[in-house]
Amino acid sequence: MSTGMGRAIEGFLYRRGFRVAGARRLVVIQAAIAACSCAAGLGLGWAWPPALHFAVGSLLATVNFYFLAKFTQRLLGGGDTFGAVPRQLLRFYGRLALTAAALYVLIVHAGFSVAALLAGLSTVVVTMLIWGAAQVAGKNVKEA
Repeated sequence: MSTGMGRAIEGFLYRRGFRVAGARRLVVIQAAIAACSCAAGLGLGWAWPPALHFAVGSLLATVNFYFLAKFTQRLLGGGDTFGAVPRQLLRFYGRLALTAAALYVLIVHAGFSVAALLAGLSTVVVTMLIWGAAQVAGKNVKEA
């Protein structure tokens, strides 16, 4: 990401232990999508509540993605691997339980739109598509 904000976020992530550039880039893209959805959700949420519900789903996805990317890049980067699989499973299921509890509260008690929340959670897929397209475009430029 070549913007000043993107570099600032990448620097922040590097200081937090994200040593793999690809992992930082993925989290930056996801954070940008979440920020845009939050801005739209706050701007439109009063008139059209599903916009706010989408933003909340996007934030949930971003928090989960951040922790998963951090642990995965640390594991693949050759960090402490003793007991890594049980820790990864414990963290994964812990996040899954917390996310399920949050979704339950949002849907059942707060009356959030299921479709809007799921669409917000799907922003991770958009992040992967953008990152993949950038990788392909970068390889095509280098070959030319």
